[in-house]
Amino acid sequence: MRYCDQQRKAYSRVKNFFIGELIGDLRGKTLLDYGCGAGFFAVHAARSGASRVVAVDAEPEVLATAAYFLDREGVAEGCELILSEQFPAFGPETSFDVILFKDVIEHVADDGELLVRARERLVPGGVLVISTQNSMSLNYLTEGLYHRYLRGDKGWFGWDETHLRFYTFFGLAKKLRHSGWRPRAWRSNYLIPHKFPGYSATGGEIRRFEPLSRVDLLLGKHFPWNRLGWNIIVQAEAL
Repeated sequence: MRYCDQQRKAYSRVKNFFIGELIGDLRGKTLLDYGCGAGFFAVHAARSGASRVVAVDAEPEVLATAAYFLDREGVAEGCELILSEQFPAFGPETSFDVILFKDVIEHVADDGELLVRARERLVPGGVLVISTQNSMSLNYLTEGLYHRYLRGDKGWFGWDETHLRFYTFFGLAKKLRHSGWRPRAWRSNYLIPHKFPGYSATGGEIRRFEPLSRVDLLLGKHFPWNRLGWNIIVQAEAL
């Protein structure tokens, strides 16, 4: 399955490791995974002893995949799946210890409103974890130069054509503060690009040199490198 194959690649493994670090211990806690995709962190939370897991996604097929993995791992009970293109309108009694936006905020037209809605659903002392792509990175200087300037594609915003924008750690930190959050910790990965277009003899397949991901594990949690990868991850608390 394509999703499983992607999660096995070094880029995803390192990113998921760092997200897990910033999420922290989930035993007895509640998690909202908004933009849950195929449910990697919903499964992780349930297996880690979370008391409640709510996973939200806009795509029925993707949510069905998440349901499949939750059932396969025997942790579907206690997990709630919600099909929605918007941040759900939870009742005032609903709140979460951890809210995760993994590769989702760059898809949302009004990212400021999303951050405000999330803050309203966080318990005191809870955390928000965001993962997104970063234009202040070596990969942007190389791949971005090719797409946006050499090819003239000003609408190129990364590896997914549905992205609406890039962030930098400066811009994301400012957006968070304006929406009532305080950044607490940063991680980043894909500091050195390690996947490249193949030569014609390979049929144009992507070539990967994944040992370079060890640089991410070595430097990706230390300043300033934890703000300079193609992917940046931030843990924030409500003001």
